[in-house]
Amino acid sequence: MLHIKLTRAVKATDPTDPLPREFYGWDERRTLQENWDANRGYWALGARADLQDYVLLSYNETGEVVMAAKIRTIVDAEGKPNRRIIEGDLLAEGHPVHDTYVGHRAPEKSLSARNPITYIDDNTPGFGRPCLCGCGTEIHGALFVPGHDQAALHQRIAKIGSIANFLEWFDKTTNTEANFDTNAPTVLRGVGRIDLTVYPDGRIDLKFDPTKPGTPLTE
Repeated sequence: MLHIKLTRAVKATDPTDPLPREFYGWDERRTLQENWDANRGYWALGARADLQDYVLLSYNETGEVVMAAKIRTIVDAEGKPNRRIIEGDLLAEGHPVHDTYVGHRAPEKSLSARNPITYIDDNTPGFGRPCLCGCGTEIHGALFVPGHDQAALHQRIAKIGSIANFLEWFDKTTNTEANFDTNAPTVLRGVGRIDLTVYPDGRIDLKFDPTKPGTPLTE
């Protein structure tokens, strides 16, 4: 879970702000939506942030969590190198993450950290996401249960045949030469068949469904 500490609200004066916004920081006179819209970016967020499902925002003067949101995606902040913006939805009373954290003291490791951005290891049931292999197991801060990524990959390779059959099929399906850029994700796409993304940090996402030819896959 991602955690961000907010200072007291100040006027936003950056003419190149990609949001844009009138202020940033916590302003108790504003609505929660206004505070969320003003504080969801732009932050220095790395690959670890992409594995988080929720973000908590606390006010540093009180140490109290003031907002929680469900993360939909994290996008690059235009014109701000190495800075990113969170796109997501505020959680309301009744949601387990909201009720567990909002209005309560933020985790001590986040309060004592100098960096406004920290990560909380919370394995509370209901706070995670299903393993991408399709087994239904809830996981936290990852995409797969350890080992399930390899199992899922080999199950799908088996639909083609052997590894050699898969490699031959893959080369024919992509019908392209990968342009590996060390500073950006590399994506190989076969029409309706495969979507393989290789990230600079070594992470790999592989999605394919040979049973639906002609139907483009999306990330």
